[in-house]
Amino acid sequence: MNEIEINHAWKEMLHHLFDVVNGVQDGREIREKAFEDAERWARELTKLLKGSEMLPRAFLHKLDMAAGILENEASHSPDERRVLAMSRAVRYTLGLILWGQCHDDYKPGVPRAR
Repeated sequence: MNEIEINHAWKEMLHHLFDVVNGVQDGREIREKAFEDAERWARELTKLLKGSEMLPRAFLHKLDMAAGILENEASHSPDERRVLAMSRAVRYTLGLILWGQCHDDYKPGVPRAR
């Protein structure tokens, strides 16, 4: 596991994610491109962190905080469902990180192995 790559992925993901959060909070706009970029970095990050025992709590806190802000602001957004879906996606990524898994571990329409 390369710590430099992990820190870069965290920072990029959070940068784009908080661009989304700021758009929802300030302009009541949904910045889809920023969310796509955040999701791309989230996928990379979960791959890099898969199976890791040590996780930076400050980054995890920011991820949880971003999801909470999106949830709280959703009802004020022009597209409440989309903002709530974004929040769920962020919480899903957080859960994957905490469980030492990555997005590639689960395929839509394919049952999970037990």
